[in-house]
Amino acid sequence: MFAAVVLGAAQGARHSLEPDHLAAVSVLITGHRGARRSAWLGAVWGFGHTVSLVLMSIVLVVLGRALPDSADRAFTGLVGVVLVALGIRTLVTRPRPEQVRPVRTTLQALSVGALHGLAGTSALTAVVFAALPTALERLVYITLFGVGSIAGMAAVSALAGLWLGRVLQPRLLAGLGIAIGLFSIGIGAQLLLSTLGLL
Repeated sequence: MFAAVVLGAAQGARHSLEPDHLAAVSVLITGHRGARRSAWLGAVWGFGHTVSLVLMSIVLVVLGRALPDSADRAFTGLVGVVLVALGIRTLVTRPRPEQVRPVRTTLQALSVGALHGLAGTSALTAVVFAALPTALERLVYITLFGVGSIAGMAAVSALAGLWLGRVLQPRLLAGLGIAIGLFSIGIGAQLLLSTLGLL
């Protein structure tokens, strides 16, 4: 049980640093030049991610089954589509230093996080079935995995927002917006192509 507690929280924090997660949160906090608001959006994303991941994983653990491959591919493909759409929107609505306003809403962060959680269910349940012998240990691990991902994403988002708040040069800020948008499009396209068997 101790191993489930420690590993669950630690792996959840590490999981928040996956490239697709960083891409999603990067585009969500673009335009929020401050640690507090950025941390809030990151935490909300993590909460949505955790709720869908934990609920789906609990169902699968109780049933003793894995998520069907077709469902896993569908969720991953949807994540890819969303990341491409968010990246395009970021390129179109790059923030201006003199006009700091929210470009993304709490509901958007929650929804994108929840979709990412569904896409990650298959991999997580495979790990807990292989590593932990009892249903209780598996559920503890999954729950703390989610808590760790919330904390990790909130911390990463806060640092990013704090750094963005110190960027004063309009050209640099515009360049960052372009880079973040392209990064999101690239990661999303990679996920989408992989689900279609083209990579």
